[in-house]
Amino acid sequence: MKENIKILFEHYLAGKTSLEQEKILMDYLADPANADSEFHDVMEKAWAEQASESDYSATAVGGLAALWEKIEERQPKSRSLFPLLKYAAAIVVIISASLGWYAYKKAQQPIQTGISFLSKSTQKGEKVKLILPDSSIVYLGAGSKLTWPSHFVKGSLRNIRLEGEAFFEVKHDASSPFIVHSGHMLTRVLGTSFNIYAYPKDGTFSVAVRTGKVKVSESSEGKLKQLSLLTPGMKLLYHLKARDYAISNERITEVNAWIKNSFAFKDISLPNMLKSLERYYNVHFELKAHKLDQCRFNATFTNKSIGEVMEEIRVMSGKKMKYKINAANKTITVWGEGCQ
Repeated sequence: MKENIKILFEHYLAGKTSLEQEKILMDYLADPANADSEFHDVMEKAWAEQASESDYSATAVGGLAALWEKIEERQPKSRSLFPLLKYAAAIVVIISASLGWYAYKKAQQPIQTGISFLSKSTQKGEKVKLILPDSSIVYLGAGSKLTWPSHFVKGSLRNIRLEGEAFFEVKHDASSPFIVHSGHMLTRVLGTSFNIYAYPKDGTFSVAVRTGKVKVSESSEGKLKQLSLLTPGMKLLYHLKARDYAISNERITEVNAWIKNSFAFKDISLPNMLKSLERYYNVHFELKAHKLDQCRFNATFTNKSIGEVMEEIRVMSGKKMKYKINAANKTITVWGEGCQ
């Protein structure tokens, strides 16, 4: 049986198998009892030979997904797929040179692969410093959540997921690109420092670079569309609803200013500014006048109390905006007749 499977495997790699033969091979792959067979030594060798290849084409993605679907159709849901996926992926690597996409898909399916994932969430008014397994440093902002694997595999993608705001200082590793997933946006680097602002409720995401180079892409239905390459001082603002973006310049010193309690706002509406201030200062705003929705500001607040911040905003509005701070329940009521 083992010799027949080996021969069938070789025919499969050469594209000479019939549908019936392919079914036999997939059934064999789906049986955990065969995990330690000699047959898998052949795939181990194929895996090693292809370990340096990557392909991000739609064909590679489709090939990998199709193979997984065929195997899963024959695999009971209660069984672990970890012994299976590593070897099954080797076939796809040989067929479509999709090792890069295999690593990406593997990181997106922690339950199937058995990789343990860690996460850290922050409350309003809280920020923390994290050190990832590869020694990269992450400053996680208020009201944010970061998810990352317990370890990174050398030569594979370093995939993590962010909801909220974080500043990254990524350790350089040319063989293991570092990718941050934020909704439909993917930010890919080898080693650099950059800031991501990605709160889904705000309606906009942004990526700003302090050092190095960053590639930002949009993911949609398994396809990647490159948006821009960013260098120091560049910022990409992505609109979630419209699925479009704009590039602007930003002072490098402002990219991660929030780490040192300095908050910079550029041409921002009052409601969006208040959303950010809620997270930074752990307060709640009640905006009582719709006329204030049209107010836009350029402002930088450094080591200011929330009372000082509100007073500066009032002055910038031409003193037409009014506010009242209730320290007992940390609520700030805002009203007025618009701005000058």
